[in-house]
Amino acid sequence: IRDSVANTLGIWRNNGNGWEPLGGVVDTKKKTVTAPLDGFGYYAVFALRYSFDDVVGLYYARDSVETMYAKGIMEAADPFGDFGVYDRITRGEFASMLVKILDIPLEYDKQNPTFDDVPTFPLPGALWDFKYVETAARKGIVRGTAPRLFSPGSFIYREDAATMIARALNLKLGNDPEKDLAALQKLFTDANTIRPDNISSVLAVAKKKIITGIPNALDQSKTTFRFDPKAELSRADAAVIAERIMRELKKL
Repeated sequence: IRDSVANTLGIWRNNGNGWEPLGGVVDTKKKTVTAPLDGFGYYAVFALRYSFDDVVGLYYARDSVETMYAKGIMEAADPFGDFGVYDRITRGEFASMLVKILDIPLEYDKQNPTFDDVPTFPLPGALWDFKYVETAARKGIVRGTAPRLFSPGSFIYREDAATMIARALNLKLGNDPEKDLAALQKLFTDANTIRPDNISSVLAVAKKKIITGIPNALDQSKTTFRFDPKAELSRADAAVIAERIMRELKKL
């Protein structure tokens, strides 16, 4: 196998009902794939062979989407049709992705959930799972949108995604919001529209280049950028961001 397809290799386990992805870090020099295993069972190394109709022409994100799918970080909206790259990503799915990326052991109690609006049973078509959302809550990665409410099916804003990422990666945040805002104003023309409680997280994530700015009008003498904090993330954009996180963690 050529090194160029290393990111689409992963270790999978047969759980008795089918194959489930465990991820896996590929070392092309040692020719190994490494993933955390928690017991005996049937394991296999699989490589992605087929893509999706709406992925093959998505040049800026195709590699990222296929990598996240092969590693088990993201699922297809329709396994027999489109991946759903243009769909907006929900808070529940984004939280689930972060838990998977970090290989956090699942921690949940269906009898004592953190949120009342996160069903403990699978929902048809949902791309998030109670076990992952609950784990994210217990590990301090996510907070509610209201007392005992998480709004898992709501679409996530770029600024809220940045805050989740900053918590998940334990990024160092400034303790002076005014100073952080001043730094953001040098980066983004719309820095003043970022919600105050997200300012430090957005700055930390932007410095890591995990979520980058969006160019303003290109006919200016000097290109400026905006953050677009209230824009909703597409699943394609989420895949690109997830790949950057995994590279930051040296998981790719």
